[in-house]
Amino acid sequence: MKLIMAEVFNSWQGEGGSIEGSAFGRRQIFVRFAGCDLNCKWCDSREFIDASQVSHWRYEVRPFTGKFEYKPNPASLDEVVDTILHLDTGDIHSISYTGGEPTLQIKPLNALMERMKELGFSNFLETHGGLPELVKEIASLVDYASVDIKDETTKATENWRELVLREVESIRILREAGAKTYAKLVVTSETKIENIRWYAELLRDLAPLVIQPKEPVDIPQTRLMELYHEAAIVMGRKNVGLSFQVHKYLNVL
Repeated sequence: MKLIMAEVFNSWQGEGGSIEGSAFGRRQIFVRFAGCDLNCKWCDSREFIDASQVSHWRYEVRPFTGKFEYKPNPASLDEVVDTILHLDTGDIHSISYTGGEPTLQIKPLNALMERMKELGFSNFLETHGGLPELVKEIASLVDYASVDIKDETTKATENWRELVLREVESIRILREAGAKTYAKLVVTSETKIENIRWYAELLRDLAPLVIQPKEPVDIPQTRLMELYHEAAIVMGRKNVGLSFQVHKYLNVL
């Protein structure tokens, strides 16, 4: 079983805020897969979008040191498992599978999630959610999930409305499988109120929403509160929260 990897490291989860399903502030081992089928305008892992160009993956030599060594792609399943175990500090909340888009490598992702479950770890999936047919294949192995709602301003794909509907379907699949799941929406100063209302209507009674300003933050606080208010009026006052990429302020990965 082979995987096209980007990196494996030990850090804090810096996103998600305080809503159900979030692992914010928890220690995790991050397993970043290479390759993505979207092209978001402000992707912060752009160097990993084209998996065919990721010839090597890096792994943290010792937990939370930020010191890395490299191995060639593809990686074997055993290599990745051994790396995770080497980075386990005994206080790990869960293993975060992120990208890129991890579900594009669904068979090795499934195998890795199964192995980590057998070893006693919880699985945390970070996905753009645009491939619900693949999400369905691993939903029963997922304990926690963060699923993107790609705003129009991301320019992720031409038919962004259809993408949003697929993302909502992925959330439904994960929730029905028992995963504690939330939706994450990255916003900018150009995000439209009417789009916020639509997302909120789709998510109402399904999953909580975190609203996360794009980094670097370019949205006034007054506008951010407007967007928050619009979502909370539709979804309920306890089902919306704010998220920031706090790990960047802590200067960690």
